[in-house]
Formats: sequence, structure tokens, C-alpha cells
Amino acid sequence: MVGKLILIALAYICFTMLSAAIIISGEAEKHLFDSLRTIEGVEWNGIFDPESKLPKQLDRALIFSSPELIPMICELLVVLDPNYCNFDYLSSAIRNGCNLFLSDKLRLNTEERKRLIHLAKEGGTFIQIKNDFLFQPLHKKSITRTSGTCYIEARQSSTSSESGRLQEILLNNLLLILKATGVPIHRVDVFCGTAPSKRPDILNIHIHFINGSKASLTITFTDHRSIHILQIYHDGGVSTFDFTHYPVKCKCGSIIDSSSTSLTDQINNFVKSIENRSNPVFSLNDEIEVFLLMEKIREKFDLHSVAL
Repeated sequence: MVGKLILIALAYICFTMLSAAIIISGEAEKHLFDSLRTIEGVEWNGIFDPESKLPKQLDRALIFSSPELIPMICELLVVLDPNYCNFDYLSSAIRNGCNLFLSDKLRLNTEERKRLIHLAKEGGTFIQIKNDFLFQPLHKKSITRTSGTCYIEARQSSTSSESGRLQEILLNNLLLILKATGVPIHRVDVFCGTAPSKRPDILNIHIHFINGSKASLTITFTDHRSIHILQIYHDGGVSTFDFTHYPVKCKCGSIIDSSSTSLTDQINNFVKSIENRSNPVFSLNDEIEVFLLMEKIREKFDLHSVAL
């Protein structure tokens, strides 16, 4: 009798496990598979590595020589290679019933994003976008949405050598602001220092939300000292978050590599979202909102840039 109960329990566990597959990026590191094995609630059934560099041994996962068949054998498809984050491949995967965890480097335009969102909603599946920034512990605390109107002030200052990261810095700050408010945008005002053909030294953005909330974001590349502060003024007072020392640095000055840990946390979180039928932390719906806002900001660069 006990043996029968154990078999029933094991059968139930196997039944509730999500079948998963992964398309690996050429930038993936060797310890990636060790990290993937710690993810709860999934059984890895398929791997596709376009460059065939990593040793392919992940539980009982089959090795595929092409990515076309992978969506047919899994419920969760992790696509870390941006080359396969295109509409044709992803729409086919959704039609095969796949929940998608995607690289943050999507090869999609606005219309294709909207069509994927519609397909996923129609098929009852979810899409999460990889974002290491949102999954740092302090950042997760700051995105708790406030009740009622609020005022948000974000300031990030970096050295001129960091100006090449403008798009990444802008996206991450906009994510924090939009996650903190949780309501649609009414209007955006932009000031951009220096000509748009160059990387701006100063970027100031004012965002007005439909509930009366406002946000001010200032990014500069003129200081010698890096700072990154987010302040949220709300009914309960002021919440201040200092991101200046994130990512954490060790005593030798090098940045601690936590990419695999972050990926594990994100996929674990996504698996729970699928199980609970709840929205992912950073869904394609969230990503398109930031994508459209960044497009609007870029359009205003020409109109509001000033030669300093």
C-alpha cells in the first residue's frame, strides 16, 4: 500500500512538472547548466546550441540540430539567443502552446510585439522578458506600486566613459518609474543637452501620468562620481533607494558575476507565474510600454536638444 502511494505521489510530481527546452546564446557560460538544474518545477527535455560550444548535458534533455522541432516538445521555451527572438519563430512557438522566456534583445517591431501579445492571450500562455536589473534585491523592493498619486524623482550620474550605455541606463530607469506608478502615461517632456548626433551629456525627462502622478528623470555624463538615486514621494512619506553601488563590487574592484544566479531567479519566478496563472514580473506587455516610451523620447531628441 505504501509503495502504491509513493508511486502515485511520484506520478503526480511528474505530471505537475513543466516540460522545458532552451535555445542557448553564443555568449552563454559553462556553468549555465548547473544553474538551470536548480530551477524548481521544470524538466529539461530539449537543447539547441547554434554554435555547439557548450558541453550538452542537462538531465535527460535531447540535443536538437535545429530549433524548429523544439516548440513541439515543451511547455516552457527559454530563448537566450536574440537571433531566434523574431516574430516568425516566436509566433510559431506560441501556437504550439509554449510559454516564452526571452532574451532582452528582441528582434521585433511594435506591430509584431502587439501581435505576439494577442497570440499569447488567445492561447492562454505567458511571455516574460529577461531583465537582470529588475531582479536585484533592492530594485525589487522599489517597484512596489504606490496607492494614489505620487511624485518620483530619479537621478543617475555617470562618467563620460559610460555614455555608450545611455539606452540601457534610460530603459532601466524608465522601468523603475513605470513599475512604481502602474498607471498609463499622459504626456512626456524631454530636454536633451548637445546635438542628437552625439551622445547627450544631459537628459531630463518629465513624465505625467493620467492619475496626476509625475516623474522626473535626469541622466548626466558630466560628473566624475557615479550616483543613482530613486525617491518616491507618496501618502506614507518618502521612500529613497540608493542604487549607486549596484551591481555590488568586491574589494578588488571587479564586478561580481551574478548573471547565472539572476537568470535562475527569473526563470524560477516565471515558472511560479505559469503555475499560478499570474502576470510575470516583466512581461512583453510591460516591455512594449517601455519600448514605445523610449521611441517617443528618441523622437523628441531632435526637437528639444540644445548645444551646450
